[in-house]
Amino acid sequence: MTLAETWPRLRPLCRRLALLGWASSAAGMAAGLAIAIASGTRLSPLMTTFQAVSTGSMVLAMASFVTAAMLQPRSPVQPENDRAETDHDPAAEFPATVQSFLLGSLALLAGAVAFAGAGLLLRSGPSAQSIAFCQVFLLGAATSGFTFMLFSKVTPRRSGG
Repeated sequence: MTLAETWPRLRPLCRRLALLGWASSAAGMAAGLAIAIASGTRLSPLMTTFQAVSTGSMVLAMASFVTAAMLQPRSPVQPENDRAETDHDPAAEFPATVQSFLLGSLALLAGAVAFAGAGLLLRSGPSAQSIAFCQVFLLGAATSGFTFMLFSKVTPRRSGG
């Protein structure tokens, strides 16, 4: 099952919240990257504004995805003969397109931990750049993880075999 097939199954409100979350994530990542790439050792007023935009975008993105995931009902109940194959199979897994969001989230989370660790190891403490890169990776991890949660609620599991 592809995301194009899954997208119509999401409630219209959940789709709008997901779009808001993705747009907020893009704005937050752009602001975070601008700080990480263009700022010096101290943040100028413009970079401080970008930092506030990045933080606000992270809050908005997470709130959008959490709300969408909570509002989205699980996929409709399947008939008993169909459910026997998928519901109680511990080896059941999500389609690769949905599962890739979870793997991407874990990879981005590892990047956030790496930048946070690097920032903490600096003698002068975390720099504006390491904090900004950490925000970018955390925002990407959260976006990917919440996207996985949202789509996993409406995507039927398939058996591993």
